Amino acid sequence: MNASLRKIGALVAKDATDLFKNPAMAVVCLMPIGFMALYRVVIGDATADAGLDAAQAVLAGREIIKFTLGAALCMTIGMIGSMIMIYGIAEEKEKHTLRTLMLANVSAGEVAASKCVVSVAAIAVVNLACFFVAGGNVAWLAPYMVLGIVGSLPVVLVSLVLGLACRDQMTAGFFSVPVVLAALVPMFGMADEGLARITSLSPLGGIYDLMGLAVDGALMSAEAIAPLAVTGAWIVVGCVLFAALFKRVSRDN
Repeated sequence: MNASLRKIGALVAKDATDLFKNPAMAVVCLMPIGFMALYRVVIGDATADAGLDAAQAVLAGREIIKFTLGAALCMTIGMIGSMIMIYGIAEEKEKHTLRTLMLANVSAGEVAASKCVVSVAAIAVVNLACFFVAGGNVAWLAPYMVLGIVGSLPVVLVSLVLGLACRDQMTAGFFSVPVVLAALVPMFGMADEGLARITSLSPLGGIYDLMGLAVDGALMSAEAIAPLAVTGAWIVVGCVLFAALFKRVSRDN
């Protein structure tokens, strides 16, 4: 057990170093922060020019921050989760790093644990930066961070399996697109009420809705039951897919 923990610790240090050394991964980590800064400027200017009275401005500001913080969660989880897991593993397979680790008596489970730790940690750090760039109230920080970690679980687990299934980085690009698109689906719900009901059922739809409830101060209300159920269902789906495919995919590669 101690030997396994030491291996995982060494792998975490290696994966974290690779994250900072890889320009593509570094850019992907900065992209959600950049989008939040852009949204804050563009949407803020739009509302300022709309000629709203004080009450309307407050209401509009609340809706904007709900969208912005929800979008931050979706973009960060989708982009970073898929990039670190799918591209990171595919790159290691191309460079034969993964095979070398296996020959050095490192198990597939230890590699997976390291990737998951680094991915979730990177998502948490970028989420934290996005929160303050977007202008979130400190009172919402705790639920925001918890939702970011919980929401990342199904995406990270599925991305891990997809990364192991990739043969090279070209294949990784093909597999990562559906993950990112599925993560961004909730952002389009604000366009139409009927569409919002559909996007609420997406992998991050529950997290997006729960963040809105947190901003409204209704996270502990009965309204949170449905999005909590959706989030729990997707976590179960992610765990089932991971359990069903991980051994076979890791063995084949």
